[in-house]
Amino acid sequence: MSEFEYMKMLEQIRNERDQKQREELFDFIGENGDDRFIEPLTQLLQTDDSPVLRSSLYTTFSKIGTELAEEIIQTQIKTKLPKDDGKKITKKSWNEAVDFLNGNLEASFIQKVRGIIESEGRLWALKNKGEIGVYIRNLLRNNGFNWGKQAMAIYWSWLVEDVLQKQK
Repeated sequence: MSEFEYMKMLEQIRNERDQKQREELFDFIGENGDDRFIEPLTQLLQTDDSPVLRSSLYTTFSKIGTELAEEIIQTQIKTKLPKDDGKKITKKSWNEAVDFLNGNLEASFIQKVRGIIESEGRLWALKNKGEIGVYIRNLLRNNGFNWGKQAMAIYWSWLVEDVLQKQK
């Protein structure tokens, strides 16, 4: 991508208000972008720190797949507690959800998820938001974790990853 195309793409993303159009741009960057996009896109959190934007950045950086992208995911995208569909999810509520899943997911399910993550890498959640994602979201909702539809659709996989981390 030339410097002109790069600057034009950043300008389009900063100015785009239609979420569907912005997602298409993020998808394109994920497939064709490089480390030059990471810092400017991360700066968007200063003006729009929403669950949708965090999810978009997470997905885009995962697709870029470089060491810098992974570092930014761990240090800036996943460090703050996420927001539900209107307010911040508390650390206590997040930890309760992780503990709940840790105590209620069967060992065979955990092994299945570990295998999927090993074979599919960072994009595992995107490829499994139907079967596994629906199961986790329903399990959480049915047990009092009502963080909003949008937030649950985005953060279910982060909770599962935290459960796996806790079990190590």
